[in-house]
Amino acid sequence: MNNIEEPILKILAEYTNENLAIHSITVPFEEIGIDSLSLVEIIFDIEEHFDITIPSESEIAGRELSLRCLADVYQLVNTLITEKEL
Repeated sequence: MNNIEEPILKILAEYTNENLAIHSITVPFEEIGIDSLSLVEIIFDIEEHFDITIPSESEIAGRELSLRCLADVYQLVNTLITEKEL
């Protein structure tokens, strides 16, 4: 996945006290203490780090993606990076 996991984990770690390494990447963000406001901040940090623009919720849903868990973020960021490189 273009080595995106480590930077994303570092960004997420700034917004939760949970040890992300012990959780499955499919655990919903709410269960690891990341609320909707934190998620907005995380999105800004990810956009800045990877120099991408994460689309609106409706556009993400239109792509049949979401931002409910870490696996979703990995998939979306990987997709956006791949599209940017084309």
